[in-house]
Amino acid sequence: MPKQKKNSQDDELYFDIISPQSLVEEKEEIPKNKIYQIPIKKEKFSNQIKSKEKIEEIIEEPEEIIKPIKSVKEKKSFSSLKEKAKNHFKIKRFINPSGFKKKIFITSGIAVIVFSCVFVFLTYIGNKATISINTQKGSIDYAGNILIDTKTTKSDFTKNVLPGRLIKISQTVTEVFESTGKVTGGAKAKGKITIYNAYNTSPQILVQNTRFESPDGLIFKLDSRITVPGATLKNGEIVPSSIIANVTASETGTKYNISPVRFTIPGFKGTDRFNGFYGESKEKFSGGSEGESIVVSSVDLKNAEKSASDILFKKLDVELYKQIKSNEKVYKDAIVIKVVKVDFGGTKAGDSKEKFNANITGEIKTIAFPKNEFISLIKYNVEKSLQKDEELFGEFSEEIINIKPDDKNNQLTINLKIIYPTKKKINSTAIINSIKGKTIDQTKQILSNNESIEKANIKLYPIWLNIIPNVTSKIHLGID
Repeated sequence: MPKQKKNSQDDELYFDIISPQSLVEEKEEIPKNKIYQIPIKKEKFSNQIKSKEKIEEIIEEPEEIIKPIKSVKEKKSFSSLKEKAKNHFKIKRFINPSGFKKKIFITSGIAVIVFSCVFVFLTYIGNKATISINTQKGSIDYAGNILIDTKTTKSDFTKNVLPGRLIKISQTVTEVFESTGKVTGGAKAKGKITIYNAYNTSPQILVQNTRFESPDGLIFKLDSRITVPGATLKNGEIVPSSIIANVTASETGTKYNISPVRFTIPGFKGTDRFNGFYGESKEKFSGGSEGESIVVSSVDLKNAEKSASDILFKKLDVELYKQIKSNEKVYKDAIVIKVVKVDFGGTKAGDSKEKFNANITGEIKTIAFPKNEFISLIKYNVEKSLQKDEELFGEFSEEIINIKPDDKNNQLTINLKIIYPTKKKINSTAIINSIKGKTIDQTKQILSNNESIEKANIKLYPIWLNIIPNVTSKIHLGID
C-alpha cells in the first residue's frame, strides 16, 4: 500500500469519508480472513455542518460501515484517524457571528445601566462632605501664689491651698581615693591608740602634742586635744575608762611603723598619774618612710569630697524619684539636697598614706502635691475670666517666678504665671441644619458669617465633586 502524503494546513478542514448511503449499496460479504478498512472519499464539509448534532452523526456512522482492509497496519491507522476525528470535533465549536454581537450588545447595556446607577447613588444619594472648622482662638493669663502645706489633707481653692507630702531621704557613701602628694626627707608614721584612766574618777585633759613613749623609746604625739573620762568605782575598786585618739611619730622613718604595744606618758613621770594613765595600740602603725614619700595633699581631700558628693547626690536623686507617686507633681527647684557630714577617717593633709577613705553623708527632701488638684485649681482661677462664648481647651503653659520652701513648717510657696488657651464655642447642630441642601458657595457664605469661625475647609466625597462648581446636594455633614 503506498504511503499517504501528509496533509497540509488547509487539509485539516477536511475529513475523508463516503456517505452512508453509498456504503449500503456497495455492501458485500466480508471474508473471514480479511482485515477491514474504510474506502476514503474526500469531501469538504466544514461549511455544511450547522450544529453539534450533525457533527456527532457524522462521527458515529462510520462505525457501522466498516469494510475489509488489507493489513493490520492500515486498520490501526484508521482507528487512530477515527479517534482523532472524534476528539477534533468535540473540542472545536463553530461561532455564530450574530449570537456573539448580541451578547456584546447585552453586556454593554448592562454595564451602562450599572455605571449610571452607581454614579447617581454616589453623586446624589451616597455622597457626603467633611467640614473642618477652626474656631477663633485666644488665651487667658493668670499669675498668683499657691501654698503647698503638708499639715493639711484637703484642697481649698478659695485660698489657693493644696495638700502636700514631705519626702526626706538620707544616705551615706564611702569611696576610696589615692593620694597624689609627695614630700622629700621621709614621712612620719601614724596610728591610733586607746588611752586609759585607771587613776581616779575625775576626767583628765591631755593637750595637743602630749607625748606617748613606746617600750623602745619611740615618741608619738597627740594630733589634737582630748579629755580622758574619769574611771568608775565598782565594789570599791576602780574600773578604768578609755578614749581613742590619733597620734603621729615625732620623727620620720620606717622604724616608727611599729606593731601594737603599750605606751606611757613621759609627762607624768615621777607622779602617781604615771602608772594611772597609759595607752595601747591595737593595730600596726604605718606611713613612716625615708627619702621621698607619698602623702595626702589638701587638694586630694577637696577632690575626694567633691567626687564622693557627686556620687551621693545621684543616688539620692534616684531614690527621691522612686518615692514620688505617678499622680503627684514635684518642682525641681523645690528639691533641697545637701551634704550633712564629711569624714576622712582621721586622715589629714600631709599624712603619709597611699590611699584614704572619704565618707560622705547627705540628705535630699522636697514636697510633693496632687497633680489633678493642681490642674483643677488653675482652671478654677482661670475660668473666672472666661467670656460666655469662650471655653478652655488643650494644655496650659506655666512659668515659675519663685519658689520659697519653709523647712520649719514644711510648706512650699509657689509663685507662678499661667497662660491657658481658649477658643470660641460653636453650635455644631445649628451649623449642620443651616447648610444642609445648600450649594458650596452658599455654605461658604454661611460659615464666613459666623464670628466664632476663624477658618473652614469643605471636602466632598466622592472626590470628583470637589471640581464641580456650585454643587447642590443633600449631604451628610461631619464637623471637626
